[in-house]
Parts: sequence; structure tokens; C-alpha cells
Amino acid sequence: MTTVTPPVLEHTCEVALRPNDFDWAGHLNNSVYVQLLETGRWEWGLAHGVDAREDSVVAMVLQLQLDYVQSVDWDPVGRLVVRTSLADRSAYSFTLAQDVERPDGTVVARGRVRLGLVDRHTRRIHRVNLDAMLKPPGSAT
Repeated sequence: MTTVTPPVLEHTCEVALRPNDFDWAGHLNNSVYVQLLETGRWEWGLAHGVDAREDSVVAMVLQLQLDYVQSVDWDPVGRLVVRTSLADRSAYSFTLAQDVERPDGTVVARGRVRLGLVDRHTRRIHRVNLDAMLKPPGSAT
């Protein structure tokens, strides 16, 4: 498998926490971290000119790695930051590195998500051409 070192293409977004995001012990529920990563991926794509809501080719999670670094304690009006960057790409997939951070920059979780592209109607796999898909911030569409 041939890989190419990709540009960083980083994006950061802030996500509000909800009271029901916390478990009975007062910690952010483990499943919420996966939702935070998904929000970060959507925001990353939108920030780089990709809006899959109307497209026939969509990204599909092929692999997810998530490391919990620190617990997040009860704060029903708190906010976390999701920092997403392009980590790797190959002919049929690309990988995003994602950190979940407190607003002060303290990392509470680290994720890596490998994505593939499929046609939402035919379910056929597509080659990944990020250069054609992504538009750098500030570029003409």
C-alpha cells in the first residue's frame, strides 16, 4: 500500500455538552466521545469545502481508535474542543487524527479514524482523491 504524506489540514471546533452526556458517576459517558469525534469530522469537512449532505459519495468509517486520556467530570453547560487534522491517505482511504480537549488545551481523548468513500445509492467503493474533494479555506469554490 502506497501512502503519501498529506498536508495538515487542521480544523478546530467547540462542542457544547448536554446534561444527558454524563453517566450516573458524573463522568462524560464513553459513547459521547465517539459523537464528539463525528461532530469534529463533519466540521472539518465543511471547513474544507466538503458538504456530503447533498453528495452521492459519502465517507464511511472503516476503523476507529479512541484513547481516553483524562475523565471529564459533570458540567452540564461545559464545552469541549475537537481538533481534527488529516493524518494519512491512500488510494481508497484517508485517516483523520482527532484530539478532544478542554478549552484550556488539555487533551482528554485522542482518536484516529480511517474513512473510505462509497456511493450512497450503489454502495460502490470509490477511490479517494482528496485534492479534488477538499478546497482550502479562503479558496474559490
